[in-house]
Amino acid sequence: MRPSFHALSAAFTLSLLPFTAAQALTAAEKPYVGGYTQGSVDSRAQLMLLDDNTFCFSFMGGSLDMLAGGRWKAEGNGVRLEEVRQIGSVFPAFGRAAAEQKASVAFDFHGSSLSGATSPVFATSGDEALPTTMRPLFNADHNGWSSSYKLPPMPAAQVRYFYMGDVEGDDMRQPKRLRVVQYRRGDVNMLRVGYNRAFGSPPLNLSAALKDDEVLHVDGRRFGVRKELPEKALERIRTACIQPALAEAKRPSDEEAAEIAAGRATSVKPPPLVPVKTFYLPLTAIQGAPYFPDTEK
Repeated sequence: MRPSFHALSAAFTLSLLPFTAAQALTAAEKPYVGGYTQGSVDSRAQLMLLDDNTFCFSFMGGSLDMLAGGRWKAEGNGVRLEEVRQIGSVFPAFGRAAAEQKASVAFDFHGSSLSGATSPVFATSGDEALPTTMRPLFNADHNGWSSSYKLPPMPAAQVRYFYMGDVEGDDMRQPKRLRVVQYRRGDVNMLRVGYNRAFGSPPLNLSAALKDDEVLHVDGRRFGVRKELPEKALERIRTACIQPALAEAKRPSDEEAAEIAAGRATSVKPPPLVPVKTFYLPLTAIQGAPYFPDTEK
């Protein structure tokens, strides 16, 4: 089974989907409650279905250490598992208005998180016309990542919109196309942009069914044999995986929002910019020398 699963903790923590009260299990759902394990020499995957219709999926293999939490319910002759994911963008962007540089715009890229992207690219435009080419931020063999990569200030008139993109692959992990996210700059002129690995692929939406009573098959493939989950394990699963996925994040109050808008807030982070749209370009759209060509900051 392909491990297309994502860490719930990331460099940029955004708002979470709200938790809703669980319903009582149906007769068709009760046999599914338990833990299932799939493993090999190099990797280990676990799927835990709890009796409140929540689930946790964990995967460990090589440098990957991933968690995904969500809800499950009966569907047809089996059950449906749907990941609950943070609300946000694959490229979280935060901005503020700096009075000292009204005529220019400065970008600061969060290198530590962008190291998780395949091939991050960047572009700007002064009008609504979408770009046909995108310039890479880093060399393909870039290493020694720093937390901050700053571009020289650009004329504000040339940066009405900006674009961040990354290469998407197919099921065989072969590069396929360029996914691009468009942002409207608005009034901000100091921008910090990073990458959220949790949004690199669509959220989990899986079908599962028990066969021979105890063997779970996920999307038609054998996953593992059902085991009872000890109470201590259930506590860890809820605390470390399910609660972070389903909890509703605290949002700024009206007073805090006013402070953010006025640029006076110090302890409250400004909300991220909301993407205008996501669109796709062919891989041939990646052109030009990297913005940061050196392997060091």
